[in-house]
Amino acid sequence: MPLALRQLSAADAPAFRELRLLGLREAPTAFGGAYADEEHRTVEDFAGSIAKGYIAGGFIEDRLVGVAGFYVMAGQKSAHRGGIWGVYVQPEARRRGVGRAVLETVIAHARTRVLQVHLSVTTGSAALRLYQQLGFVIYGTEPRALCVDGNYVDEHLMVLRFDA
Repeated sequence: MPLALRQLSAADAPAFRELRLLGLREAPTAFGGAYADEEHRTVEDFAGSIAKGYIAGGFIEDRLVGVAGFYVMAGQKSAHRGGIWGVYVQPEARRRGVGRAVLETVIAHARTRVLQVHLSVTTGSAALRLYQQLGFVIYGTEPRALCVDGNYVDEHLMVLRFDA
């Protein structure tokens, strides 16, 4: 089954909402957002999120199975920097190159907009290796970045410089 990659549109909001909520439930330590904070967001809210930035989607048989978002940081002094957020691949689609493909799509777009992109990843995450393979480097670790069910989770702060 071939993987199709494209930028999400408002028409993808229902599928994006479903996949995002699945990710927040299935992997709560992987996201800064929480299921309880987002479960009440409407499809229209998710359409608004799609409209605000760039979200790449990976589709298998027209079904959204993976996403990665990108935004340009706000403010004149930070506009040379971007952020990657919300990277998630549905469990059934993992180990098929979906995560790499959506990230490569987002990174290609980011190269046209900023000089570097940032992301954070929990210290025990399997995604860390993929980020490093794509050229991201750790520049710091934030202790207790998240608190999930009373347990603290550290995050690595990573950057990919396009001008290096």
